[in-house]
Amino acid sequence: MLATRKRTVLGIVVLLVGILAAACSSGSDTTSASAALSAPPASSDSTTAAAPAPDGPLAKDFTLPLYNGAEFLDGANEVTLSGLEGRPIIVNFWAPLCPPCRAEMPDFQELWEELQTIGSDAIVLGVDVGPVTGLGDREQAIEFLDTIDLTYPTGLATSADIVRDYKVLGMPTTVWIHRNGTVMRTWTGAITGDKLREVTQELINQ
Repeated sequence: MLATRKRTVLGIVVLLVGILAAACSSGSDTTSASAALSAPPASSDSTTAAAPAPDGPLAKDFTLPLYNGAEFLDGANEVTLSGLEGRPIIVNFWAPLCPPCRAEMPDFQELWEELQTIGSDAIVLGVDVGPVTGLGDREQAIEFLDTIDLTYPTGLATSADIVRDYKVLGMPTTVWIHRNGTVMRTWTGAITGDKLREVTQELINQ
């Protein structure tokens, strides 16, 4: 009986180590460091048509009270995913006590600025899941955001359901959502700026 319990405990430890390793991994990335976003081709004067958005799971709706970025959402103090219908959305799940989350957020800010430069209607949305995951509270999030020049809309997850609905198995997690409201891709763990642009370019071209 004791040996069986030891094997069970060992198995759980190995599983947790694997999850943590995935959460801190940036994955493979062969994109050139000079990668940059570009506007999708116009259908009226281009022979290259944008790829159709594939069918995927419908993104679950949620509401976020905003920390910042209200000026990009008509001054609203909260945002709902359904209220962004028709726009490509890049959702970044983060927490104030997650070092990889904090490290990659400047890349999301840079992406946001590039999207505005090219006139894209795509939106970057930060979701603080610290309070529902035990990785920080609202005050710690605000304190961190005050130390960086972050302008894209960022808000607080008010329910743990969002972690389950979006299969947030490691921190950080990034989800790309098509204009039609379906999930295109989920990336678990830290992501490089170049990979972030690569997948976002694919999203806005569809």
